[in-house]
Amino acid sequence: MWCLCALFVMPAASGAPAADPVAHPLTDEAQLRSLLSRPASKLRNAQVLTGKFQHSRHLSEIPKPLVAHGEFTFVRDLGVYWHTRQPFDSVVVLTGTGLAQSDEGGVVQRISADEQPGVRLITNIFMALFTLDTQGLARDFDLSGGVADEKQNRWIIGLKPRAKAIAGVFKEATVAGADDVEQVVLTDARGDRTVIDLNGITYSIDPPGADVRALFALPRP
Repeated sequence: MWCLCALFVMPAASGAPAADPVAHPLTDEAQLRSLLSRPASKLRNAQVLTGKFQHSRHLSEIPKPLVAHGEFTFVRDLGVYWHTRQPFDSVVVLTGTGLAQSDEGGVVQRISADEQPGVRLITNIFMALFTLDTQGLARDFDLSGGVADEKQNRWIIGLKPRAKAIAGVFKEATVAGADDVEQVVLTDARGDRTVIDLNGITYSIDPPGADVRALFALPRP
């Protein structure tokens, strides 16, 4: 069964970013902060983000993409909760301690960050992406980017991993958006891509309530 969990344990997958960010190198931190100033201002005090996602996985040996739809909840300092609704019901919870998946049959699978350091790396990356923590991203990636569409105030940044552990998951990534982070594209060594499109994002500056925290407490297997 294919699910979002495959992003972390299998080769990645296609969809093209709006522009080539490598054509617009970022030479310093000030450039990056300026480029991302609008979305960063919305994220600065946000504690909880919610929205919808489309996750497309294009493999070279499969003619049609594998597409899933659902909702996500991001909680600062806690993690990301992905609830796939179509084509099947599945939940993936990604935190600093690891990854847990619960499918529609109720079976829980867990991958510990202690046993699989790559999971911790992916968690850190997604936490940095959702908060546009450029300093955090710059520790693990060479960053490039620029304006993708000046009239629509659209931007795109590219990330090339320095560490072999990250390069084993994907060789490069792009993050694009305008007022929000709208798309993340991960490309593996074979050229296959995983595309995550985000929309309908809402922000809350209030700490997560008990109902939100409960999303991250999957039952034990």
